[in-house]
Amino acid sequence: MKKNQLFQLTLTAMFSAIIIALTFIPFTGYISYGLLSITTIHVVVILGAVVLGPLRGTILGLVWGVTCLLYAFMNGTADAVIFLNPMISVVPRILVGLAAGWYYRGFRRLLSRTKWGEVAAAGITGVLATLTNTVLVLSAISIFGGATATLGATLMTIIETAFALNGVVETVLALIVVPAVSRPLLKLMQRYKEA
Repeated sequence: MKKNQLFQLTLTAMFSAIIIALTFIPFTGYISYGLLSITTIHVVVILGAVVLGPLRGTILGLVWGVTCLLYAFMNGTADAVIFLNPMISVVPRILVGLAAGWYYRGFRRLLSRTKWGEVAAAGITGVLATLTNTVLVLSAISIFGGATATLGATLMTIIETAFALNGVVETVLALIVVPAVSRPLLKLMQRYKEA
């Protein structure tokens, strides 16, 4: 049991390191183009939740949220101001990690009798977790926006539209990458457990 716990701790640390690296290496975790700011970090959090489960997914979501907050402090752009509030930058990310782990477990059980059940469960998880992130962040902005409330209705509409467009691109990315990468990782985990 200790060997398995050490392996999971190592993978959690590895995923956390990837999240930190993607956050602070320019144009990897946050790819900005005009009003669009595409996030790729969610894929790492979702993968971690699929492979390691809801608890460790929650930890990875926390790492993502804290690095998002730090990135907002360092960035200084107009959209970064929104994420200076931990209720917008941290809490939704924690919930995404938790939800992704539970989505995968539920759909894996539901689709376990099909040939591609594991892959389909990972794909569905990628889509649902990405949409969960978009909905939670937009909801948090509406509820806790504070500084953004003074920006005016027109600017808020532009920001919400940009987030919605980002959500489409991020969803497609997760749909492709999560099943493709999770399958070999899950096989590696299984081999390690059997060794």
